Amino acid sequence: MTDTAIKALLKAQQAMESVKKDSLNPHFKNRYASLEAVIDATSKVFQENGFVVMQPCGRDELGMYVETKILHTSGEAFSSRVYLVLSKQDMQGLGSAITYARRYGLLGMACLAPEDDDGNMAAKQSSGVEVTKGLKSGGSSGW
Repeated sequence: MTDTAIKALLKAQQAMESVKKDSLNPHFKNRYASLEAVIDATSKVFQENGFVVMQPCGRDELGMYVETKILHTSGEAFSSRVYLVLSKQDMQGLGSAITYARRYGLLGMACLAPEDDDGNMAAKQSSGVEVTKGLKSGGSSGW
């Protein structure tokens, strides 16, 4: 892999501004960044730096997913998969899961992290596991 695409990705990520929280989750009563807001915050900067973004759906041995692909004019590509978890087994549930996966896939590839706690709240309620930020210092991690 050449460093052309990596340098362009670094430049794009440095130029991106934070994602606006433009939506309200009525269930959890919190604000979050919609897919449209994430696309607005990333697409122009990616394009100005020679990238095109694609988000095809697929299925493999682990299940259904949305793959976020960032392709550079140099021919290099970066990709990440977010596997789908459907809240309802119908088209509305599928559409919701795809939108969620597209949003978080693009946020991850752009290295953006709005303070969106709807995912943290859902994880807390569904699994009983508390989501925390960062790692505790001290002690050996074994890495």
